[in-house]
Amino acid sequence: MPAHLPQRWVVLGPHLVDMLLTLKQQHLIVGVQDDHPAIGRWSRSLTGFPVVAQASQINEEFIRRVKPDLVLYWPSGLAGNQQARLRVLGVPMLAIDPQRLDDIAARLRWLGALAGSPAAADRLVATLQADLERTRLRYAKGPRLRGLYQVWLQPLYSLSPQHLASQAMQLCGVDSIVPPTKVPAPILSLEFVVRARPDVILLSQDQLEPSRRYWQRFRQMPALQHDGLVVVDDYKLTRPGLSLLRAIPALCDQLLPYRTLPH
Repeated sequence: MPAHLPQRWVVLGPHLVDMLLTLKQQHLIVGVQDDHPAIGRWSRSLTGFPVVAQASQINEEFIRRVKPDLVLYWPSGLAGNQQARLRVLGVPMLAIDPQRLDDIAARLRWLGALAGSPAAADRLVATLQADLERTRLRYAKGPRLRGLYQVWLQPLYSLSPQHLASQAMQLCGVDSIVPPTKVPAPILSLEFVVRARPDVILLSQDQLEPSRRYWQRFRQMPALQHDGLVVVDDYKLTRPGLSLLRAIPALCDQLLPYRTLPH
């Protein structure tokens, strides 16, 4: 690797770690952020790298000790005060915050160039872009549905229409019922959802049973009439990385049967 490129990376975001692992550049990583460290409060993450940050804390002493020359981070996964504390340390920082599905592959190309493996990144990006376009074309035709991505039940959190998970839904033929908003995860009123009559409600496995009980009162909603509570991999779909792109074909396959029902 050229000497002028960063060679000791603190990587704050599991999906960003995944990108570097995919590029086979794990030797660059000297610390990661982890919500669930395997052993102890400040130990090693489930990926095996030293934990330098958790959900609400940064171990500044540890970061000084590992002497990174780059902090790679996801802005939505790092509180503003944490970002400010990192800037005080004087380490160069690079935010990776894709706004569109197509941006994910482009950011992988950035990281490939910065990690000294641009050719490998270009090959991966070409494959990812081709797969995404193939999926987009495959599911573009046919009836469209109205859907709700249920992040949490009480209060009823959803995702903005511009969120990457909402874009994935849209690619699969399901348009979000959430009106345009600058809030990434807005709280919706029950009355609004009932009036909007979603055809499907996407949710995580742990929300399925309480949601069945909760929504049972509103059998007039199409999502209840057609058993449209759809369990999805919330972890993969809400992280703006390769796991999201990999999960889209399966999501579209899950939603396809609902698009063929009479509405």
